[in-house]
Amino acid sequence: MKRIFQFGLLFAAACALFGRAQAADDTSETRTVNIDARVVRVKIDGMVDVKLRQGPVPSLTITGNKRTMDRLTYAQSGDTLQLESDGGRSVRISTSSGARAEMVLPNLRQVVMEGLGAAEISGFSGQELELVLDGAGSMKATVDYKTVRARLGGVGKMNLWISENERVDIDLGGAGNIVLGGSGKLLKADLGGIGGLNAQKFTAESIDLDLSGLGNATVTATSNAKLDLSGLGSATVYGKPVNRDVSVDGLGKVNWK
Repeated sequence: MKRIFQFGLLFAAACALFGRAQAADDTSETRTVNIDARVVRVKIDGMVDVKLRQGPVPSLTITGNKRTMDRLTYAQSGDTLQLESDGGRSVRISTSSGARAEMVLPNLRQVVMEGLGAAEISGFSGQELELVLDGAGSMKATVDYKTVRARLGGVGKMNLWISENERVDIDLGGAGNIVLGGSGKLLKADLGGIGGLNAQKFTAESIDLDLSGLGNATVTATSNAKLDLSGLGSATVYGKPVNRDVSVDGLGKVNWK
């Protein structure tokens, strides 16, 4: 009986210690990382949610539980900042109790997401910007650049608002959807994956659309429209462009609105 009582005490103590360890792991902590104004490229690998906004003083603040923070690495190399979890995509960092990074940069030229998570980008402007979603997640950007290249090679969704633009290049080779709004001179889109492009709210003078995958596209062109459909999707064109160059070699069709 005495041994049973002692075992019970030991078991209770172990449970208490385990509970404290779990509580310690679940305790949120915040780290401030020193970065400098050279950073214009951000690469993310792992389950990390990132918010980037434009500001004069560069800064990086990361929040998460202790277990998550211990698995997260961050390093600046020249103009590139790398954020990744230990083991890359194999490590599970949930968005509810995992890492959340908030970053302020004076300038931005590239954001690449190769893991699982979400990125929100706002306030930046400049000459060129490249946005890449090769993992699984989402990317939202409100920016003002002359030239923007956006690629969805993984699985997820991109929501982009681009103002006063000269050229936007869209490449959808993965699975997902891209929503585009704003205005520009040229929209060139290559849709070879599974998913669609909704660019009805992006008013372009000219559009060049190559639709060879499985999905539909909606665009707006005011002057010139060149469309090549060889896949299983259809295209809807708003804006009543005067010049129209259409080639259909698939199962889709072009609708003019």
